Amino acid sequence: MGEIDLNGNQLEIAFTLTYQQDVLSATMDIPKQGLNNAKAESASYVDSILTISFPEFQLEYKGHLKAKNEFEGNISQGGKPLAMNLKKGVIELNRPQTPKEPFGYYSEEVSFNNSKDKIKLFGTLTLPKKDGKFPVAVIISGSGPQNRDGEMFGHKPYQVLADHLTKNGIGVLRYDERGVGQSEGDFDTASIEEFSIDVQSAVAFLKTRKDVDPSKIGLIGHSLGGIIAPKVASENKEIDFIVLLAGPGIDGDKLMLLQKAAFERLMGVNEMQIAAGQGIVKEAYDIIRNSDLDNATVKDSLNSFYINKYGAMIPENQRNALVGQITNYEVASLIKSTPSEYLEKVKCPVLALNGGKDFQVPAKENLAAIKTSLEKNGNKNIEIVELENLNHLFQESKTGSISEYSEIEQTFSPVALDLITGWIKEQTK
Repeated sequence: MGEIDLNGNQLEIAFTLTYQQDVLSATMDIPKQGLNNAKAESASYVDSILTISFPEFQLEYKGHLKAKNEFEGNISQGGKPLAMNLKKGVIELNRPQTPKEPFGYYSEEVSFNNSKDKIKLFGTLTLPKKDGKFPVAVIISGSGPQNRDGEMFGHKPYQVLADHLTKNGIGVLRYDERGVGQSEGDFDTASIEEFSIDVQSAVAFLKTRKDVDPSKIGLIGHSLGGIIAPKVASENKEIDFIVLLAGPGIDGDKLMLLQKAAFERLMGVNEMQIAAGQGIVKEAYDIIRNSDLDNATVKDSLNSFYINKYGAMIPENQRNALVGQITNYEVASLIKSTPSEYLEKVKCPVLALNGGKDFQVPAKENLAAIKTSLEKNGNKNIEIVELENLNHLFQESKTGSISEYSEIEQTFSPVALDLITGWIKEQTK
């Protein structure tokens, strides 16, 4: 591990080096920036010089082995070197809520099959005790490749939530998403549809367990998982309850535009620039919404659109980066999503929570839309709560900015934890 100086701020970076059959491989963690287990394209140790390369980040480390097994060298990004020496150790951020053994409840490493896509998913099932029949909630993670703990910025929010629920009599299944951790499959080619099948497979697995009450299986969806949970519940009438944590209620393209504007206001961008930026991406979102998810075809359409409309005003590298980002299968399926389509078919009890300082899924617009959609089908067992000062991760925050995520020691607001737990206990008593 080592650290670099960025305008007076220290940023810690860690490399994990592994030798297997005389081949060196490496991964990189930058907890303060939310980067975990990023795989190096190449790593070598020749003549006492360690070289680790990450072309996707335009980043390379090169250091010379000195006394005491420490490396002296530089980390370069885009060709600009910064001094960084490495020594053995791990980065430890203060995360007081992260559960530590002994847990005081039963915990089991489990696996289950998604027979449709022929992949096996791995996770952790926690139950109040080894013997008995318990209600169980499946945690559905947010966007981006997530492990079973939802690990980001040194926080493990899904483990903290599972720990709190299990200590209060509610079992929890959390799992590594496809292509993440131990789970099989390819994350990059999956959309909301595929992730929903993974959740259905998790529910089917729970129904085979003698220690799970099959009539009391529910879903907890965070962020993008807050679209998947009602989708699964609308298709599977045996789902007993769902909890939406910062779940979208408005159409995906409108959510992305709202999110973009909210972040830019937080950064002090003026309204004219915000409006111009909205125009640049809105028409692109329209193209995606009116197409299927054939990645190559959509990319061609978007590139043609940007070249014909904006020409040299958007440089090629920026255009490629933007097109690549919004045609990612998961992002494209979010842009095309219509949460109301699923929410209007949900009959089971629903708890929807949002933080008042959530700029990724802004609370007022999305909670109002969720409420409207659920009430359309006469669902009366709903609770909608906006929690003051909580951000997208349900931390107590000052601004709600992503830059705060790593700085805040709290992983999950105790107020939110108690509200979720109390509500689920009420539904499953």
